[in-house]
Amino acid sequence: MGFAELKERILSDAKKEADEIIKEANIKASSILEEASLEVESIKSSGLRILQRDIDTIKRQALANARLRTERAILNEVEKAIEDIINETAEEIINSPNYLEYLIKNIISLNLKGDEEIILSSYDIERFKNLLEDELIKRYKKEKQIKISSGNIKGGFIVRGKEYDINNSLEVILEGLRPEVERLVGDILKEAGYGLI
Repeated sequence: MGFAELKERILSDAKKEADEIIKEANIKASSILEEASLEVESIKSSGLRILQRDIDTIKRQALANARLRTERAILNEVEKAIEDIINETAEEIINSPNYLEYLIKNIISLNLKGDEEIILSSYDIERFKNLLEDELIKRYKKEKQIKISSGNIKGGFIVRGKEYDINNSLEVILEGLRPEVERLVGDILKEAGYGLI
């Protein structure tokens, strides 16, 4: 066998071995690509599930936040409405034709000693001071010195004695009714589908 034939045989064997190596490399590369493709699909699928879960969480949070904002807005409006009801009720009481009678009756029912100070709103002082003083003089016979003065109240009265104070102002009386008004409004809202109050 000559050098040329030996060379030819070595090249032929080397080519066969190279072809075999390339064939195996291609098979391995295809297998790796297939595994990588499957892994990418798995990652993609997993990522999509995570993304969908995150989107669902964001939607739930957005809906909860929107509901909370709506409930707060409704509560603010309810508070304003209750405040308006209380103010309108105070105005109706103050302007009622029976209001002076209410003041006289409730002040006299306290059986005052005679040295107390009765505080009225400035509006009530303008309208009723003389009439109220006359009634108190009739009741207590001039010997008692009940002082009538103006205070920062909407209506009703406050009695200040040496040993006690009685706050019978409309603000205090009507604020005492607030829980009942809130309960009634809460019942109305529940019937309308809002469980706010």
